[in-house]
Amino acid sequence: MWAVELKETGEAVGCVGYLPASASNLKIPPDQAEVGYWIARPFWGLGICTEALRAVIHYCFNEKGFSVLWGDYFPDNPASGKVMAKCGFTDTGQEAFCPKLEVGADRPVRIMKLELTAR
Repeated sequence: MWAVELKETGEAVGCVGYLPASASNLKIPPDQAEVGYWIARPFWGLGICTEALRAVIHYCFNEKGFSVLWGDYFPDNPASGKVMAKCGFTDTGQEAFCPKLEVGADRPVRIMKLELTAR
């Protein structure tokens, strides 16, 4: 997990990272990972999250050697799904519950997927 900072000021405005299969909220194979992010509401819509996610995608595929990345978002926050779509993720059409979430474990998430070959 990394902090997301504003380039201009260095102010932390969110976080971005990945979970290996062993820590993932989803049931995924060991050579795959789940990505996630959070950006403070005043900084939504500025492209910050998309830029941060692209950096994590690059790291996961090129440094960690994962073959597939997964992401999920709450359907009532479609902007989060749009961030993943801008980064090449496709909607799997599946929903799941993520019991490891501290907030929202009782709500379904929509599952997205990005394969290395799709890049």
